Amino acid sequence: MARRHDMPAIAERQGHRLFEALDGLDAPPGYRAEILGDEGIVMSPTPSGLHRHNVWLLDELLHPHLPPGTRTEGHLEVRMFGIGRSVIPDLFVAPVEVLATPEHWVPPEEVLLAAEVVSPGSKEHDRSRKLGIYPAAAIPLYLLIDPLRGAVTLYATPEDGEYRESETVTFGKPVEIPEPFGFALDTGVFQAY
Repeated sequence: MARRHDMPAIAERQGHRLFEALDGLDAPPGYRAEILGDEGIVMSPTPSGLHRHNVWLLDELLHPHLPPGTRTEGHLEVRMFGIGRSVIPDLFVAPVEVLATPEHWVPPEEVLLAAEVVSPGSKEHDRSRKLGIYPAAAIPLYLLIDPLRGAVTLYATPEDGEYRESETVTFGKPVEIPEPFGFALDTGVFQAY
């Protein structure tokens, strides 16, 4: 058994091996490999800079119109026990007290709007799978920004697992985001790729 004073040397050797493994790792395109703790290397998809830029632009556009007591979030899961699904939207809006949770997830009934920015690796998930998941979880609004098509679609009024209303505009035309937001989203700022 190693003695306590030997721990830094052991950690250094372990870290060195992890860095060697990280440097030698052939991560698939679109994935990032990180060392986040003692558990080893963690791989997760990483968005492109343009993808993150479009998410940031959406965040900036939403902020002045957020209902009181809400904020945007882009890292927590929306966990849907009722339908056995869990997603991490690119951005969503929920009450601050719900987001200030010790959990890494929030329930879907607290989400006012979920937004996804399509990327080459997420197009089927964002355009198809999540289009079924979000209304099944009764999330009132689903905003789909599609830089591959240069279009934005707003889905609304979930009923029986489907959105009953949708509006699609090309980049440059405004899309009306209904109450409790109540504003015209300027889609001309988004960048196609």
